[in-house]
Amino acid sequence: MAVIYSYPVKVNPTGDDRMIISDMGDSKRTKQVSLTDLKTLVNTTYTLTATDANSGTQGGEVDLKLTDSDGVVNNIKLKGKGNFIDVSQTIPNQVDFNVVNIPTDANFIFTQSIPATTWTITHNLDKFCSVEVVSDSNVIKYGNVTYNNTNSLTITFSAAFSGKAYLN
Repeated sequence: MAVIYSYPVKVNPTGDDRMIISDMGDSKRTKQVSLTDLKTLVNTTYTLTATDANSGTQGGEVDLKLTDSDGVVNNIKLKGKGNFIDVSQTIPNQVDFNVVNIPTDANFIFTQSIPATTWTITHNLDKFCSVEVVSDSNVIKYGNVTYNNTNSLTITFSAAFSGKAYLN
């Protein structure tokens, strides 16, 4: 094994630099870890503070400052657009939170107030829904469901009645 003081000294180590350790919990086996990995093993606390906030037509953005207990500061920029969040990092110290459309489990309740044997329902949920039908007296009714497309369907019953269709 080489004598450690014979290695060249690096004045400014970075988080990607590797070091050799002896793992006492693993029968003293020698392992390599990055300096970043080592820092997460020690008790480090972080403080997150907003330093600037701007709003735009598609959403807003916020400049944040992340300071660890050693006083190391990282600047982070959060950007938001739309309804849901997608995280990416294209520039060091800038994390982009881009909003994307994530499908939700939407539902629709249709009321048929006039008794009929055929119910045509436009729900605009953009999916082939499961359907549960009840009469005005809350008795479950069964009919033939025909999906016209992902936004509408038709239910045909053997007898006319009024009630509700729950689409999910």
